Amino acid sequence: MAEWALVLFTVLSQMAAGAFITLWALDTFTGKVENKIGTFSALGIVVAMGLALVASMGHLGQPFEAYRALAHVGTSRLSHEVLAFGLFFTLAVLYYWQWKTGRSRRSVGLVGAIVAILAVISSGLVYTLPARPAWNNAGPVLFFLLTAASLGPLFIAVIAHTRQYVFGKNIFMIVAAALVCSLTSLALYVTLMTGMGNTEALTGRNIILGMTFWPRLLIGLIAPLSLLGYAGSKREWNVRCYVPILFALVLIGELLGRELFYSSAVALTMFGL
Repeated sequence: MAEWALVLFTVLSQMAAGAFITLWALDTFTGKVENKIGTFSALGIVVAMGLALVASMGHLGQPFEAYRALAHVGTSRLSHEVLAFGLFFTLAVLYYWQWKTGRSRRSVGLVGAIVAILAVISSGLVYTLPARPAWNNAGPVLFFLLTAASLGPLFIAVIAHTRQYVFGKNIFMIVAAALVCSLTSLALYVTLMTGMGNTEALTGRNIILGMTFWPRLLIGLIAPLSLLGYAGSKREWNVRCYVPILFALVLIGELLGRELFYSSAVALTMFGL
């Protein structure tokens, strides 16, 4: 259960971060986001991040003492993650309030977008541990950023879809690019792991043989890329009917992939080192 608490926290928090950046970018660079769509999307981001924080409590033995995670903010990467996402949640609430009241939101949006990126990076750095050689590289940070880049825009798209609004093709092209990068990085990661030392090779083998590897690959990457490819092959990107399906596929795929991430890594202690 503790592992699934981490799965839900990391995926939902990265989705919220990616969604915030998407909404801010659309509002800043296109100026075409209707107020009701922006307000509803901002509320969705707050709810998603709130659920992520609640899920994170499931990993704690004493949830009411979660504040202690900030005790070593000067040296602990976990403290950095808690501080970054706590600040991001606060900014997301303020951003929603500014949308709702019609106040100027550019400054808060910009700061929130920067904090969102830093929060995702800080979350990835928590897992760059020498005790787990397969994680002690840029992989966790890259995977977490790609989750934000693929799932975040789709979250905004599916929220807008509930209000019968569909964004232009650019948002889906970004998602497609993120999914291609995810597929490529996964293939390279597994290939590199299987060709390295004992613990890395065993981790690579665990990934390939894991129960969620093929479902993650097929549901979360190949299927949505196929749908986007089909939509892109048309003269016009008519993706209205695909948005909920795309979001569901990528969300399920990210949850499966994150479970695989946690369950496949081999620690050095297994070899008595």
